[in-house]
Amino acid sequence: MQRIFFTFLGILLVVFFYFQIMKNEKIEDIPIFLKTDAVAQNHNSKIELTIHSRYKPDSFQIEVLKNDYNNLWAHLNYLYQSNDVLAGKEYYTEPWFKSISGNYNIETPKNVIVRKDIQHHLHIQNWSTDGLVCTAIDSNVVLSYTYPDSTTIIKQVNIAIVLLYQGDHWRIDAMSLMDETPIVSFRNKIRKKSLIENILEL
Repeated sequence: MQRIFFTFLGILLVVFFYFQIMKNEKIEDIPIFLKTDAVAQNHNSKIELTIHSRYKPDSFQIEVLKNDYNNLWAHLNYLYQSNDVLAGKEYYTEPWFKSISGNYNIETPKNVIVRKDIQHHLHIQNWSTDGLVCTAIDSNVVLSYTYPDSTTIIKQVNIAIVLLYQGDHWRIDAMSLMDETPIVSFRNKIRKKSLIENILEL
C-alpha cells in the first residue's frame, strides 16, 4: 500500500514540476541581426558622405552608417505610405518614436502615395569621440513621389538629422526639414527612368 502511495506521490511531483517549468519558460525574441528586414532588404539608395567633423569615423564605421542610413530611409518611406509606425520602431530612438506616434496609426491610407529616396549627400557635422552620436545635414536629397493617378513628382530637399547608435545600429533621434524644392512633374512612365537618371547626373 505504501509503495502505491509513494509511486502516486512521485507521479504528482513530476507532473507538478513539469507544469512549473512550462509556466516559467520564456520565449526569447530573435536578435535583430538574425531577423530578415523585409522592408529594407531590397532598398538601395545612392548615399554620398562628406565629413566636416573634427573627430572622424573610420572606414568600418562609415560603411555601418551608410548601410543603416539606407535601411532607415526604407522604413521612413514605408511609414510615409503605410502609416505603420511600428514597422520601423527599431530604427527610432524612444523619444523620437513617441513624438511621431501621435501623427500615425496602423490604418492604411486609401490613396497610397509611393515615395522613394533616390540619392543623399550626408554632410557629417559632428561625430562624437565614442562613435555613438552623429549630427548631419542631408543635402540635395532627391525624393520621388508617385500618386495613384501615375503622376510622379521629383523633389529636392535638405534635412538636418541627429542619429544615435543604440543596440546594434543607428537610430533617428531628431529630424527637421530645412527646405523643399519641386524639380519636375510628369505622368509618362516611359520617360520616368531617363528623367531620374538625368537628375542624378547633375
